[in-house]
Amino acid sequence: MITLNEAEAVDAGLSSVEERDESRVFQALDSLTGIAEDFVSENEEEDAARVILSISDIAQAAAQEGMELVAINSALALGKLSKAAAKKGYRSALNKAIIATGKIGKSAASSSLEAGSKVAATTLMEIWKLSYPDEKDREEMIAFSLLLKDIGAAAASQGMEEALLNAVTCLGEVGKKEAEESLETETINTLLLLEEIGGIAAEKYFDEALSSVALSIEDTGKLSLKKGIREAALQSQWALETLKIQAEEKFLENSPVVIEMALDSFKFTDIKETEENVTRLEEIKELQKKVYSSL
Repeated sequence: MITLNEAEAVDAGLSSVEERDESRVFQALDSLTGIAEDFVSENEEEDAARVILSISDIAQAAAQEGMELVAINSALALGKLSKAAAKKGYRSALNKAIIATGKIGKSAASSSLEAGSKVAATTLMEIWKLSYPDEKDREEMIAFSLLLKDIGAAAASQGMEEALLNAVTCLGEVGKKEAEESLETETINTLLLLEEIGGIAAEKYFDEALSSVALSIEDTGKLSLKKGIREAALQSQWALETLKIQAEEKFLENSPVVIEMALDSFKFTDIKETEENVTRLEEIKELQKKVYSSL
């Protein structure tokens, strides 16, 4: 296969998407992946990050045109690049890869590409595990959860419950890890996003997905109680109470029962709502808006 230089590969990739020439798109992305790998090995982090953004632009355009294999291969390529960047300690390149993969997943889900959205979400989790929560700053962790939420919300909007379930599972895993690390703000952020995505599931009558959301919230809340992060435990209770109402309003069969059982985990806690709790919640929501605007 002919290897293109960076500028040629970007131009070829974007134009080939417009022409729906899938083999040419693959060639361009293969060239860009190789170029990014070379930049990483040559300690050129900024250049590697730039190429990662180009891969993301082409892959998102391809997903919007229904090229699912391109979206899948691009997400996998970014996962591979992330491992190389992590070994070098290239935090900026790693964060660019995370955002790029999340955007590919959202584009795939928005275009009803179920396999593409699932691979992107799974790849996101693999990238996230390359460094532990205590090695990430707060805004990075909030951004990560927002990306997963976006994939799930886009999947739900297209009626893809399996892809939504996949995103919920990933988001629940993040929440539990944050709670285990006693990261209260980050845990509350993820719980808020689980509640949001649960509301979307209820609106779509996705009973199984809403049950999965409830179980993820319960698990995160129980860990929060164990670790003494009481405001996160309170948020778990609030989220479940809200979702119970939404499930009952839609006359869903199983999720109201699952949610009621999940609420039992918080029945005997003495955590009460205070003005400080409410203020903290609003501060986290403002932080979400700030982070989201930078993605």
